[in-house]
Amino acid sequence: MRHAQYAGALVAGLVVAVLAITLSSQAGATPPPPAAPTFGQPTISGIQGVGFEQDLRLDPTNANLAYTSVPGSLSSDTSWIWRSTDAGKTFKWVVAGLPKVGKPNPCAGGGDTELGVDTGGNLYFNDLTLANFSTARSPDQGGTFVCSNTGVPDTAVDRQWYAIDGNPTTGTGLDNGAGHNIYLVNDEIGPGSPSCPVSGFGNNVLAMYRSPTPAGGAALAGIQFGPAKKVSAALGCDEGIMGNDEVSPVATTTDEPPPAVAVKHVFVIHDDATFSRILIGRCYPVLFASDPSGLQCRDLPVATLGTIPAGDDCPTAKTGANFPTMAIDNAGNLYAVWSQAPQDPAACQITGNTVLKYSYSTNEGTTWSTPRTIPTPGLHNNVFAWAAAGDNGRVDIAWYGTPATADPANPDCGTDGGGHGGPDATTNGIWSLYMTQTLNGHASTPTFTAPILAGEHYVHKGTIQTVLGGQCGDRTLGDFLQLRVGSRGEAQIAYADSNNADEPFAPHGMYVRQNGGSSVSATTPTVSGDSILINAASDPSGDGKRETAGVSGLNMPAQDILDSSFSQPSASDCHPSGTPCYRVQMTVSNLSLDPPAPDAFAVWQTQWLVPASPGCTSSADSCHNGGKNPFVYFESNGTCWSGQNAALLLGGGVTLTYPGTTQITAPGACSYTLGPMGTITIDVPIADVSLDPGVAPLSADRLYSVTASTMTLTEPAETNQPSIQPFQLFTGPIGGDLFDLIDVVRAYDAVGASGGGTCKHGHGSGHIQGHNGSPASFAVDADNCNGNHGQVHYSGDGTDFDSSTIISVGYDDVEHAMTIVGLGSANGAPVTFTAVELDGISPALDAFSLTLSSGYWNSGPLLDGTIDIG
Repeated sequence: MRHAQYAGALVAGLVVAVLAITLSSQAGATPPPPAAPTFGQPTISGIQGVGFEQDLRLDPTNANLAYTSVPGSLSSDTSWIWRSTDAGKTFKWVVAGLPKVGKPNPCAGGGDTELGVDTGGNLYFNDLTLANFSTARSPDQGGTFVCSNTGVPDTAVDRQWYAIDGNPTTGTGLDNGAGHNIYLVNDEIGPGSPSCPVSGFGNNVLAMYRSPTPAGGAALAGIQFGPAKKVSAALGCDEGIMGNDEVSPVATTTDEPPPAVAVKHVFVIHDDATFSRILIGRCYPVLFASDPSGLQCRDLPVATLGTIPAGDDCPTAKTGANFPTMAIDNAGNLYAVWSQAPQDPAACQITGNTVLKYSYSTNEGTTWSTPRTIPTPGLHNNVFAWAAAGDNGRVDIAWYGTPATADPANPDCGTDGGGHGGPDATTNGIWSLYMTQTLNGHASTPTFTAPILAGEHYVHKGTIQTVLGGQCGDRTLGDFLQLRVGSRGEAQIAYADSNNADEPFAPHGMYVRQNGGSSVSATTPTVSGDSILINAASDPSGDGKRETAGVSGLNMPAQDILDSSFSQPSASDCHPSGTPCYRVQMTVSNLSLDPPAPDAFAVWQTQWLVPASPGCTSSADSCHNGGKNPFVYFESNGTCWSGQNAALLLGGGVTLTYPGTTQITAPGACSYTLGPMGTITIDVPIADVSLDPGVAPLSADRLYSVTASTMTLTEPAETNQPSIQPFQLFTGPIGGDLFDLIDVVRAYDAVGASGGGTCKHGHGSGHIQGHNGSPASFAVDADNCNGNHGQVHYSGDGTDFDSSTIISVGYDDVEHAMTIVGLGSANGAPVTFTAVELDGISPALDAFSLTLSSGYWNSGPLLDGTIDIG
């Protein structure tokens, strides 16, 4: 049994979980310090649309359900909502989305988006329009929506957030609605002071709305909101940009006149017009008869960051990168997080690093702790922080950070040229997704983990746009990312990755989930989740469905992928022989070339992400853009193609497309077998899907987030070849065709050659806990030496499985896990499978998981036996 060599954020979740259980059970042993959180496979949540400021909400009634949303553009009148039904492994547009374009409801939209899910599983969607908010509600997980173009009785509104208390569809609006309210906060543009320092003319007021109302009742809950309650003062300078709002889980009588009945208060954090103060609104519901808004609010100070010296124009410190955010733990304690940088008050230029600041309140925001800087060693600019809390004192915070400092000579935003500097001037900045955690968040001196790389690799190269830096940086990531806490205290994060040919305007939406280490749940203190798969993954059968326009169609066996694998055979085994290639394979439920109506063409595609080396200095696109998003596909006309992503204009916005640009024509390089358990095999020359000559990849041995999918189109995917358009905004390739996404396989990483890098043997046998309470047995003997070989047997929960063909054996020397994918039979029926062996630092830390295309899945630490990979 070899010793594990742990490496930061990628340590396998099951090892961490089993280690904690084992050590805590040793009599008399001192409990070890909590292991830092680790993260699993980043998932491309936005294969369609784009990933600009992606929203994230989790369904409290179903731990496997997650939703994300993104605005398209106001001129396109389109925004998008995605749904995952498998705990974030795969995402597709909600069923209500229109074919090819994804618009989820008939109401206007395209501006900022916001989601909410109540305790009854109802999904709420808010979309900014040119005149108001369109508000919508779905009772069936996004299958259908009821919506309104006039969600609030105001106009000139901006940047909305939701907070929900219970289930609004069971409320009436006739009382204070406790347990039945949805709260909306937003900025009203203009009713603030006519002029304020820093922000200038025409200032905002922070407003809050409540639903349901007496007029609308339950039928219009979340669709019609009552009159606004002004949280910040009219004609004042107390509102700059507000952050999120949250409902406290603890009911109190704070601020209520006697006789009072305890209610759950709702809080909203914001900064002021000078971006030098943080404040928080504290509100509670009342009868609409006592106040037309059905709300009472107080605006309370959190922190003063700096002051404007006499004779100067700006404060000595500034926030605005971009929103302050807040979280409330299950004990009712409040936490505030914001970005902050020092500023020259005369020149109004940033003079130092952008750091993360943190403060807490144990008395519902009445008083706050002295702000402290969250340690981010090695990171000089930190933006878009988002906080989420669990049990008492347990808080996660995610953000984008870079080791780059502001460049005074940056041609667009540098201080040498009169710019504001800050994050907007981080020339060639390498931005990554990070998370930190505190488990004693309201101690006199809270402790935080070191920054944890949550997204496996960096996600953006260049500058980033913030209010703090004068809003002149790269806008592609939007204004925020979002972090939510799952049912077992695990962090789940929606973010964007812009490392592709259309970097300035078409990032991919991404999602990642914590798979190990400490959680923010005291009852489930250690997270256990899926490790990153290597070189292959299987997919459940029966999910190859066209789901558009409110109709979830029947499974289409020809588009139903059962497994996907990726390898690098020896050049002599490639087609043509001697040309280094990647081999991409798929198994399909029942492969046919007949196009599925109403479309005329089908595509079976595999795509992946290749970030460029952070130190590259080439002027080539793949260096400047931070990398490439290559793909290969087989088409129902019998051809195979390779290329990289493009984008197609959709009104004044864009949506991602995948037009092939190089046909794969070598004999034997594009092959397929029709019929049940049909196969597709593509040999693509490595040179055709690599970064530009002279641009090194981030990793010479790993391709990231390999994702197989099926699509249907009205014409061949390569018809509309990408080209650079004469538009200043859209400087990357525009082309491709709109498509319906039919099936998606969970992502994996491709590592090494010949099925998984260095030759490795995996042997294991024993038992794990079955779902029915009885042990389930397994036995594995596999290797990736001179090909992929082995056998897998499993018996448990009435499922007897034996492998028949091994397609891929991959080994990850970071997670010390072996991924085995292939074909077999379960109770006599043909299936594809993914088995994962985890070799811990002792037999007690070994673990095994099995996923079958039939839908059966089991995973857990070994009850007995051992796993050895060497």
